[in-house]
Amino acid sequence: MRHPVLGTVCLVGLVALTACADDSNESVERAIQDVNAVDESNLSDVMLTVADPNEGVAYFQRTLKQNPDRIDIQRGLAISYVRAKRYTEAVPAWQRVIKHKDSTSNDRVDLADSQIRAGMWADAEKTLDGIPPTHETFKRYRLEAMIADSNKEWNRADSFYEIA
Repeated sequence: MRHPVLGTVCLVGLVALTACADDSNESVERAIQDVNAVDESNLSDVMLTVADPNEGVAYFQRTLKQNPDRIDIQRGLAISYVRAKRYTEAVPAWQRVIKHKDSTSNDRVDLADSQIRAGMWADAEKTLDGIPPTHETFKRYRLEAMIADSNKEWNRADSFYEIA
């Protein structure tokens, strides 16, 4: 070797770095959990879009047993029930979602949609009445118009259809 000092410095640096390395499995477990969360999120998206609706229901039911407090899984199950045209099961699923601390006004609108599909018009009207008037979406106004139509409130229905 032409530069014995350089070789010695490199060897000492390498030994020092290996001594500082974290050899606990904790960091590896954390990294694996992060990867699993990303994979699970992508799988949830697939189940909500292109998978058979009943397969989506089964997937979200299994996942919900493992993670009962995750609102995204609860929403996925409720959406999957609607996609599978299982409206009577979708209503209680949406009711569980809106009881969660992280629920939004969109969740309430989706509950009202499921209630209408299940034939629970009066409940849907109460649900929509409980949503703040500042929450203005196409879906909400469309549902409001449908309820006004069912109540034969033609002027009110026309107004909501125009707003939508």
